[in-house]
Amino acid sequence: MQTDFTSELKPASPGGSVLIEQERARSSIPVDALSEFILGKQWLQMQRSLLPLLMGQKLLSKRTQMNLSRPDRYLLGLARAKLLRRMADQYHWSDEEYEMAKYLVDDVSPYTLHTTMFRQTLREQASDEQQQYWLPKHGRWEVIGAYAQTEMGHGSNVRGIETEARWDPATKSFILHSPTLTASKWWNGSLGRTATHAIVVAQLLIPKKTAAKDPVEYDRLGPHHFVVQVRDKVTHQPLDGIVVGDIGPKYGYAPMDNAFMLFKHHRQGPYTSAASP
Repeated sequence: MQTDFTSELKPASPGGSVLIEQERARSSIPVDALSEFILGKQWLQMQRSLLPLLMGQKLLSKRTQMNLSRPDRYLLGLARAKLLRRMADQYHWSDEEYEMAKYLVDDVSPYTLHTTMFRQTLREQASDEQQQYWLPKHGRWEVIGAYAQTEMGHGSNVRGIETEARWDPATKSFILHSPTLTASKWWNGSLGRTATHAIVVAQLLIPKKTAAKDPVEYDRLGPHHFVVQVRDKVTHQPLDGIVVGDIGPKYGYAPMDNAFMLFKHHRQGPYTSAASP
């Protein structure tokens, strides 16, 4: 039987680490000064203070993650995101430090849309009353948010969005509906498995003031944002009239649960409208 001789082999000399040090030594560029000029002293100081904390976390190691299945990559993404949130509370990180930590970890978080588009849309589009209602819940993670604009038929063409939100003045609620297959929300991050709520971009329809017949005629007021509860906060199952799920494997972005979502005359309460009056 042939013995394994490969363990006796050594890399050719000089090694890559030696070569790169030699090349750096030949350069006259002051690396530290250039780094400060490009990135800023405060940015570098923040990075240096956070790196030791992050490097000590075994969960953040990437040595074996490429061997994981896609469902396991999603679970790992959840675990890493929760770890960063706990560390932020433990070390009293500012928003800037929390964002820096996410940058240094350099992995996709299934909560990305919760901490970015969901929050920013509430801050920039919601009325004062709606912000007072939603932002504290967001900050305490009582709701997990996503952002659902892109559809199978429309992405950046927002005026072409097909999902409808009809106002029912009798019950003071909005009825969300997907009238076509291409109205299916598609590719929306954090929504396939994670989110309990989503900001849904839909065409706002309100009954005509002169409408007194059945079926009711509607005025179309264009695309608006609506905060929609997608899943039950206890069971995490989709609510009645909502079909939502993960679109499946992709070439990259494995930890992110990109979604599809359709509505069938799904009714939501008055706090769903996130458009400022």
